[in-house]
Formats: sequence, C-alpha cells, structure tokens
Amino acid sequence: MSTASNLREALDVKVDELIHTYTREIIGQNVHQIQKQVRTRIDEVLEKVIRDTVDNIDFPESSIPPSSIDWSEFSISKHHVQGFRDLSGIEDFSNSVELTLLDGAVVAENSLITKDLTVDVLTVNDDLYINDSSMNKITDRVIASLPAVDKIEVKDYAPDISRLEKQISDAATRSHHLKELEVSGEALLSDVLYTTPGNRRVGINTMEPSDALTVWDNEVEIVIGKHKVQEGYIGTRRRQTVNIGANNKVGITVNSEGVVGIDKLQLMGRTISDSSTVPGYAARRGDLVLNNNVKQGDYIGWVCLDGLRWAGFGKVE
Repeated sequence: MSTASNLREALDVKVDELIHTYTREIIGQNVHQIQKQVRTRIDEVLEKVIRDTVDNIDFPESSIPPSSIDWSEFSISKHHVQGFRDLSGIEDFSNSVELTLLDGAVVAENSLITKDLTVDVLTVNDDLYINDSSMNKITDRVIASLPAVDKIEVKDYAPDISRLEKQISDAATRSHHLKELEVSGEALLSDVLYTTPGNRRVGINTMEPSDALTVWDNEVEIVIGKHKVQEGYIGTRRRQTVNIGANNKVGITVNSEGVVGIDKLQLMGRTISDSSTVPGYAARRGDLVLNNNVKQGDYIGWVCLDGLRWAGFGKVE
C-alpha cells in the first residue's frame, strides 16, 4: 500500500475521533434539556392517550366496588339531581331525622311547635299544656255555646255542695278504718297475721302455723288446737316451759316434762302454801301451810285455826 493511502486512512480515523468527541461534548452539555423535553413530550402523549381512552371506554356495571371510592369529601347539591324541584315551603336545618312519614301517619320525633293546629280527633297519652291565651279562647267558645241564662232554670246547689263536703270530710276521717274485710285466699297483714284457707289455720309472726292458732314470740311458740278426740290443747308443742299468771306474776308453771308448779294454791276457799317453820302471820281459818323441810317427828304442815293461831297436823313418826 502506498504512503498516500496510509495517510488518508489515518486522517479518516482522526476525523472520526474528533467528530465523536465533539458530538459527545455537545450532547453532554444538552442532555438534561433533551431529557426534560423528551419527558414532557411523553407525558403529553400519555395524557392524551389516557384521556381519549377514558372518554371512549364503557365501564361494565358494578365494575368498581363502592368501598374502593373515597367518599369522605363527597357532596352533592340538589341542583345535581335530575328532576329535583325546589320546595320553597320546606327549610331543613336538622342533623338527624326529625319527621317520619308513614302510610297513614306522620311521626314528629321530638317537640312539635306550631302556631295553629286543627285536628278531627286529638288523643293525648301524657300531659296536655295549654297557655292562658288558648285557655281563654276555649273558655269563651264554651260559654258562647251554652244556652242563654234566661232560658234555663238556675238551681241553688249550695245545700248539695255542703252535703258533699260533709261526706268528704267524714270519709277522710274514717279513711283508715274498714267496716269489714273478706279475703278468699291467702292473706298476710302487716307481716304479722297470716292465714290461708287450705289448712284453716292462723299464724301470728309465722307463715307455718302448726295448730289452729300458732303464736310465735321470738323463740317461744304458743299454740291452741286439738289434742285428741273431744279434747283441746293450750300450750306449746316444743320442749319449752309454759307459764300462766296475772299481773305479770306467774301462778302456774308447766315444764317440758309436764310437771306443774304452783307457788300459791287456793282450793275451795282455802289457801295452800309452804314454809319451813310455823307460820307467823295472820291467815283465814282453814288455810294450810305445808312443811317444806319436814323431818321425822315434825308435822307435815300447819292449819290456821284463826288469825295468828296455827296447829300442826300429820306428825311423822
């Protein structure tokens, strides 16, 4: 190969290198601007393509679930509702349901305020409040509907009023008394007296009477009832002692074993008592005093001869 050919070839390689280097420097200086222009152009093209696609696409029914839509800032005006007619007679400032329309009924959920109310039938479940002005109008209408005074007979009701007032007063005085009381079933009065028709028994301070009449006083039970055929019984059905007395003094004591104790006995006009010594007080003729500390050689007791005179009887040999 000739020298000229080699020189030309070397020159072409050098020129290519210079062009490549220059081009790279020029592009490097403008690469940011080029990227920005390309990005902007791509965005414009994508926006146009998406807009054209969305405008011409038909979404299938129920293709977007309502839960996927953000309704937090959503609002709709009545002007957006097709066929909506402005109702100048209704103004709504409520935040909840205050008026409910039903078939055959209208429900006001809270207070109803009105200037005038006309009804065919008025039913009041609780209280009806009427102000003074309305009450005066009602009174005037009632008075106007009454016949003229000169056309009716005016009766003096004073005697009837006095009689009613007396009856009311007497009834109030006797209001705490009952003339009679008849109960066909179980009855409990004042948590004290109990009776039931089933077993024909009456209990006082008990709802489980064991006899015809059963009285409980704290832990003590006293009964009145049948002992056996043709025999009655007054006492207690428990291992308790029964005392019989007067003036809060016990005269007869019957213990749970049936033993009868009498502190001072009067038999057929004679008083029978006991003592460890000859009585030293005045008594009636025939009164007996039994010796409660008798020993051999002593008397069983003493009999009053008269006043302070006593004589021993029944000497123990």
